[in-house]
Amino acid sequence: MGFFTVLHMATVLHLSLVPVVIHAQEYVTVDTQEGTLRGQMSQTYTNRSMFKFEGIPYAEPPVDDLRFQPPVRKAAWSGVRDALHTGDHCPQYSKGKTSGEEDCLYLNVYGPGTPSQNGTQKAVIVWIHGGCFTGGAGTAGIPEYFVDNDVIFVSINYRLGILGFLSTSDEVVPGNMGLKDQLETLRWVQRNIGAFGGDPEKVTILGQSAGGASIHYHLLSPQSKGLYKNAIAMSGSALNPWAFSRNATDRAIRFAKHWGYTGGSTTDLVNFLKTVNASTLVLDRNVALSEEDSVTLYSCVWAPSVEPEHEGAFLTEEPWVIMTEERYNHVPFLSGATDMERLRHTQKGGALSTEEQIQNFNDNFEEIVGCDLRLPTREEQLEAAHSIKEFYYNGSDITLKDNYTTVLFDTHECFVEGVDAVVQRMARYSSYPVFYYQFTFVGPLSVFPGGPGATHGDDVYYLFASSSLDPNSDGGIVRAQMTAMWANFAKYDNDVTLRTVGVTKPR
Repeated sequence: MGFFTVLHMATVLHLSLVPVVIHAQEYVTVDTQEGTLRGQMSQTYTNRSMFKFEGIPYAEPPVDDLRFQPPVRKAAWSGVRDALHTGDHCPQYSKGKTSGEEDCLYLNVYGPGTPSQNGTQKAVIVWIHGGCFTGGAGTAGIPEYFVDNDVIFVSINYRLGILGFLSTSDEVVPGNMGLKDQLETLRWVQRNIGAFGGDPEKVTILGQSAGGASIHYHLLSPQSKGLYKNAIAMSGSALNPWAFSRNATDRAIRFAKHWGYTGGSTTDLVNFLKTVNASTLVLDRNVALSEEDSVTLYSCVWAPSVEPEHEGAFLTEEPWVIMTEERYNHVPFLSGATDMERLRHTQKGGALSTEEQIQNFNDNFEEIVGCDLRLPTREEQLEAAHSIKEFYYNGSDITLKDNYTTVLFDTHECFVEGVDAVVQRMARYSSYPVFYYQFTFVGPLSVFPGGPGATHGDDVYYLFASSSLDPNSDGGIVRAQMTAMWANFAKYDNDVTLRTVGVTKPR
């Protein structure tokens, strides 16, 4: 027995001498105006040192009496609060299931090295995600390659769907809570980004799709003035037909009736909707659409809308009126779109991919397209839609053989026209630099790698590409160029830096 005991002890001793590498997690703290946060050190994909603070609350949870109300600044806390994990995303419905929590108003901050208030403050990029104002989360913005470009990267959550964009067209719920959430994050950045080594006077707001439209809304709102220095809007504009609701209250009433509402006032409506579970409020959103709205090619259902005049109003006039009268916030601006934003529509499973769908599109073109045109009367809309059909299809019937033309038309109508109108007007009247791009690259991360062009979202896949891309591949080079271009715009906002990588000002 003694032999075996000694043998066992020798084995234990031998094992204890085997080298074991243990990486201790390194933590770091910063003091914000609301309290002390504990984050952690990490590395970018290229093994450069990066700090990250995740799940930082910027507002009180928008639950109970705060549902459908503007965000309330987060109260100060005592002690040290962990910011080690991203917060829950906001309630939404995707791929056949609901997810998210109402307590979702969190942001994340990432930067190079360690947070420092000594030395030169760094430029800041605030990422606003897309998702048709009904889906998505701040975590879709991958910070690593921006941090490699020596900027601080902030990603945010904001309320979505009816929770973020209910409007009663009066002061009961004026609307645009999701945009006001974004506004609150920009105020948070102004108060606190200096503690992370960021420069509050060098904040660039960046967004894609609904996030790109949100960027444009911040240009239009006097509430946002002075909270950012530059703006980048990718594949989105407040002038896109899907990005603005002219009948938000009617939609809310139809939606509430679907769930059993029988009241008669806006107060009744809101009180009823407060009793409905958040996971239910993200369902069946298309029932909110009127018969006319439901024929459109693309609708976000819950979207920004005009508010009545009141203290704290974010938007009190239609976007086109503000643009026409030059009353937007003039800042350096970069915007553009992909060359085939709506390519998915004509692919298998798309809204214009079958003989039956195309036949309906051909037979009802004026009704389908007319409701999305910025014209004052239905008669003018229908006449303009007829002219558009003549222009794109030369007076012929539309068939599946016209898919390429249909993609171009759909792309122009849903995205490019609104983006182009904003860029051209700002380039003509703004005293600040305005840049225009088109993303056409098709590669391994594209939705349709062998397709005829870049569809909606392809540019984001490369902007936030993972380390899986070979840096020397075409995709890796595009990724490097885009992140450098966007980061340089945030740091320098001059056209010389951009021209070196192929972006030019419209003439």
